[in-house]
Amino acid sequence: MYMDPELRLLRYFVTVAEERHFGRAAARLHIAQPPLSQQIHKLERQLGVDLIDRSRRPIELTDAGKALLDEARLALTHAERAFAAARRAAAGHLGHLHIGALQAAVDGVLPYVMRAHRRAYPDVQLELTELGTAEQVAHLVEHRIDVGFLRGPVDEPSLSIQTLIDDPLAAVVCDEEPLADHERITPALLAHQPIVLWARAAAATTYADVVELFRLHDIEPPIVAEVPNIQTILALVASGAGIAVLPTSFINLNRKGVRFIPLHGPLPFRPLALAWRTANQSPSVRCFLDVATQASPQYLRDLGEHYPQLA
Repeated sequence: MYMDPELRLLRYFVTVAEERHFGRAAARLHIAQPPLSQQIHKLERQLGVDLIDRSRRPIELTDAGKALLDEARLALTHAERAFAAARRAAAGHLGHLHIGALQAAVDGVLPYVMRAHRRAYPDVQLELTELGTAEQVAHLVEHRIDVGFLRGPVDEPSLSIQTLIDDPLAAVVCDEEPLADHERITPALLAHQPIVLWARAAAATTYADVVELFRLHDIEPPIVAEVPNIQTILALVASGAGIAVLPTSFINLNRKGVRFIPLHGPLPFRPLALAWRTANQSPSVRCFLDVATQASPQYLRDLGEHYPQLA
């Protein structure tokens, strides 16, 4: 283990003070006695004081030596803590990560990832901010967040993007509507159904995907409301006011009175992805990305077990 030369002198002194004998101290330190005696003389010369009364047997500390002993022990303890902290940080076990995430990630896979990360790296502080995709890109570039959970495509050369999970659109219907009995719904069936949209200003990527879905299937269903809040959308659907088209992750909100039904046929493909600055070589970031990749399959397995209609 590396130790600063001055700290090494303090370690030698503390060992001699504890053993009250140069021979035993040298054996404990695994060095010869003459070099040890020379190092203690060096420390005394640097301080300009005598630390050890060598005329007595066993040797005794001078008043200056007694004053130094407690502080030397404290200095060595703090130094070892500092060295250990540096080593743990270099291995990704210590630090602070600021995460940005879409609401679909917050209500879906992200809790799995954060829980797994806390188990593996309990001393890394995770800070979470809910942000849209465009906001995450800007925050990443500006070094305001370290990792993002977003949907592509992302046109920013300084970022790396890695697909995490597919999170397809699903039809969300009132559980008393005839469509609620379907195992899958063809988008064409939505052509004449009242639609409650997640407002573009609140969820630009989902709004764009829903519009693309309608375009792919050449339908123009009636839009009865554009709502910025996901809970309000689900409440309107539960009331029978209309059908929503949302990312599947929102099934985790467990809203009573609604049923999520997979869509059948061509769908917009915009999976949930991880984003980070390519130049960011922080061990904490790399470890978080690894955990996210490993934890996501368990999320998907649990999702299928809890909601068989999604299998």
